[in-house]
Amino acid sequence: MAFFDDLVEEMDAVLLEDLGDGLVDYLDRQGALLAGGLPVQIDDGVLPVDLVDRAVDRLRTMCLQKSRLRPLDREGAFREASGKVWHIDGVHEDDGHLITFYVVPE
Repeated sequence: MAFFDDLVEEMDAVLLEDLGDGLVDYLDRQGALLAGGLPVQIDDGVLPVDLVDRAVDRLRTMCLQKSRLRPLDREGAFREASGKVWHIDGVHEDDGHLITFYVVPE
């Protein structure tokens, strides 16, 4: 019998692969490849959660399965298929299964 967490992981993987916005490579803070070809959901125009610490601007977020980001480097980056690199600027949301990062262009 599958555990609930395993079922959630499997569901998240299917949703990101079928409804995601493409694949990205996960890089550490020095630019070394940690994982390649990860399905991602990209959202533009996201308002930051902490409006106190930031100017009121809209940001890009990238959502991935947290279990595929081992080791987790919160100062790493993501590289799109086009070669454009987006650096992690902070965590927007983390439910333990999916993690959504604010990202900024290189």
